[in-house]
Amino acid sequence: MKRISTKLIFAVLAFTLSTGNLQAADWLMLQGTEKSFVKKDGKVVKNTRRTPVIWGFMQVNYKRDFGNVLDTGINKTPFSLLIPDLKSQSGVNLGRGRLSARGMMDEENKINYFTMLAFENSGITNLMNTRATTGEVLVDASVTLKHIPYAKLRIGQFKTPGSEEGLRATFASPYIEFTSFTNGELMERQTNVVGSAQTGGPAGGATTVHYQGDPYTSVSAFRDKGVQVFDTVALSFIPNYKLTYAYMYGNGSNLKMYSPSGQGTHYAYLALEKEFGKGKGFYTESLKTYIWGQSGNREIITTDAGIQTNKRKRYGVGMTYYKDGLRVTSELMGAEGMIFTGAKDSDPTVDVETWQVQHAVGVENKSVGGYFNVQYEIVPKKFEIFSRYDQYNRLTNDTKAERIFKTLTIGASYRFKGPTRVDINYAMRDALADGNAGAQTVLDNIGNRFMVQFTGFFKN
Repeated sequence: MKRISTKLIFAVLAFTLSTGNLQAADWLMLQGTEKSFVKKDGKVVKNTRRTPVIWGFMQVNYKRDFGNVLDTGINKTPFSLLIPDLKSQSGVNLGRGRLSARGMMDEENKINYFTMLAFENSGITNLMNTRATTGEVLVDASVTLKHIPYAKLRIGQFKTPGSEEGLRATFASPYIEFTSFTNGELMERQTNVVGSAQTGGPAGGATTVHYQGDPYTSVSAFRDKGVQVFDTVALSFIPNYKLTYAYMYGNGSNLKMYSPSGQGTHYAYLALEKEFGKGKGFYTESLKTYIWGQSGNREIITTDAGIQTNKRKRYGVGMTYYKDGLRVTSELMGAEGMIFTGAKDSDPTVDVETWQVQHAVGVENKSVGGYFNVQYEIVPKKFEIFSRYDQYNRLTNDTKAERIFKTLTIGASYRFKGPTRVDINYAMRDALADGNAGAQTVLDNIGNRFMVQFTGFFKN
């Protein structure tokens, strides 16, 4: 893959985000509330349905990675192996299998609920190896109270306000894998008990402090447990515009039932959207800009310093646009404090991998990333082509530890009915370590990846 200037890419992203209100679905409302009105016998009537809506989907994929699995002499590199267990370079996998029930607890539509279970082989259920399966199946369980005007209250476990990539329904997107920044910095992986501080080795001579240990819980799946105040309000003084806001306080445990103390996390989100008057859900024709932020702590227990509390901040600004079959999305994101630096093989035995997770700790740590995506429906809501460029600059504060990941994904999607479809992706991947020649030798083994996925969706 041809190397592209980092400054040029981020200049294009910044320009895109600043040139107008260039979204589609209001995910906070779609996932947290039931509709006030529905169509019945051709008429729009008040929603009084008490029967639960049962729905679900499955995603089965085949992936083939063309990179090299480099054996460094004491362990293996993970970047050319497939998630979640990091064992092979190709294969068929049930990436997602979800079953959900949602609805209203009262005819006045003042109390809504949303639940979802996961039956799949993913980072939710498999922590990179069979010895660390989580048994977690409950991914959503929340109740929304709609008694206070302009301040809906959601309580339980659910998706946190944040990036469009994390908020959107996974069955709606034609992309089989998340962008590099989202996968590394937002799809959180926690570790609790770790070893001693590491500096030179893991970072290739860099000074950044790392800690490494077994996964403590499943990936976050962009979720936490807590309380959220949110709503979407039509702006009467600006026709066709609406404002969405959300503030959530979570306990920082992700999907883990119990968590270390002191991991409270604040989440905030604000969006301005102009609707064009057509479509609904993922196909709402609209134009949106948004900003979000997350700030909290994460605790680890080290062998050399005891309990250590580390800052963790994530933030971003983005836009989405959808009209007449053209969809454009872009986002610029940042991370500070505790930074995930990858899976590490801790077993020196040949052909035996014991994967652990590694984090760089310290308030000085910074990462930045973003993406620009264009999709076009050749046949409306049936056949589309798409292309997305994403870039992730990890640990920009340390020249020797910095890694730059670049991915250009192209593909096509055919929808049979609604979300039921087939997606084909081809990802052209590159990675740079401009300040570390030794690390670059390892990164040169990263290769491209072919993926095809079938999504099946049902609803009563």
